[in-house]
Amino acid sequence: MQVVKDSEEELLLKLKTGSEEAFSFIYQLHVNRIYSFSLKILKSPVLAEDLTQEVFVRLWENSAHLDTKLSLQGYLFTIARNLSLNVIRKAARETIITDEIARHAFDKCEDGLAYSEHMQTKAFISRAIELLPSQRRKIYELCHGQGYSYKQAAEELGLKDATINSQMVKAIRSIKQYLIRNGALVVLLIVRPF
Repeated sequence: MQVVKDSEEELLLKLKTGSEEAFSFIYQLHVNRIYSFSLKILKSPVLAEDLTQEVFVRLWENSAHLDTKLSLQGYLFTIARNLSLNVIRKAARETIITDEIARHAFDKCEDGLAYSEHMQTKAFISRAIELLPSQRRKIYELCHGQGYSYKQAAEELGLKDATINSQMVKAIRSIKQYLIRNGALVVLLIVRPF
């Protein structure tokens, strides 16, 4: 196979022209490192595997625009890091991803204490949200739970952006105060350090 002997720059040139052989070689060369890197950040084999595949999809989709002088490994790790950070940001809004990360993190525990603390914290947060005034709770659930931007929530509810912002600040403050009053904030910081 000629591709094995090619330099990185030659591989990138072939990739730019749509060479599946060059792509396959690059994939085999880098897939394990990208997966390991993603796994260290995300702590979930399932999420790391999905993210690794997404890195190579992005490489293929952008191959025609690649700079052949760039470090391919650096480029792939940058994509992996950015996608990992996006997953972590999204995890703050989506409990499915948070639970997936937590499940694998807690598998490493010798006892169920960490999992128990995680579940207690979720219960505290849910209770704090329930105690919010109805309009504030609706705004919080739209912005935090469903991922609406403040502008989208304002349009949905027929309110001003500033009102949404103000209500979100008050909601977060109320939730935080509830957690502090009930001793749950310490658990939250231990369980969810990101």
